[in-house]
Amino acid sequence: MSSYTSMHLKRLKEILGQDAGKHLFSCIKDLVTNGVSSARFSSEDSMPSRQDITQYVAAWFKYIGISANDCRDWMIGYCVEVLTAISSSSNSRIRHSTKSNIKYIYKSDVVFDCGCENNVIKASCDQNCPVYNTMSDKYKERKVRAAKQSYEPERKPKHYGVGIETFSVKERYSDQFKKALEIVKDHVKKRVSNQDIVTLLNDTGFKTRTGRKWTVSILHSELKKLPDLK
Repeated sequence: MSSYTSMHLKRLKEILGQDAGKHLFSCIKDLVTNGVSSARFSSEDSMPSRQDITQYVAAWFKYIGISANDCRDWMIGYCVEVLTAISSSSNSRIRHSTKSNIKYIYKSDVVFDCGCENNVIKASCDQNCPVYNTMSDKYKERKVRAAKQSYEPERKPKHYGVGIETFSVKERYSDQFKKALEIVKDHVKKRVSNQDIVTLLNDTGFKTRTGRKWTVSILHSELKKLPDLK
């Protein structure tokens, strides 16, 4: 354990207080203590990004009832001093991105879902973890749903001639695009850079109005259409 990880683990235990033994799940403790090592991932695995890890830990903080402020105070230092090893971003961008990811997690309906032994950060998992059974059941249910979707043929509407209701690409992405714009407006008002906003939108899975990945040029074009930001 490095001096950095030792310091962050100590600070984390201080935040958790008397609940440290109950809420410091083995995967989180392993991540904070040992970081993310490429040696844990096979050539077929994709190593999680800094944003993936940030959202994983932020969702855990939210799950155990820690405030967004305490989460942010701890996460910024950890991301800048430890996760910078797997990121090419500057410290200032990491700070902005961390704040944005935490705000997204706490304001959305995203819940902590570790996947137990199949967690995305390849951290150690203890079957004695207080949430092991709950998380294991959620993972199994998710696998069953995914398997059903894989084997169910796509249902196509029967063609009875005219009058068939169809949906355009814009209609299909309309609801999530509206949510993306709310995030955009909020971050623009806070003077977050366009590049950081684009990174956040893509990292959190939001698409453009036509279902594409966000780019700075697309964001710039959409900003010109927002009258309250002109």
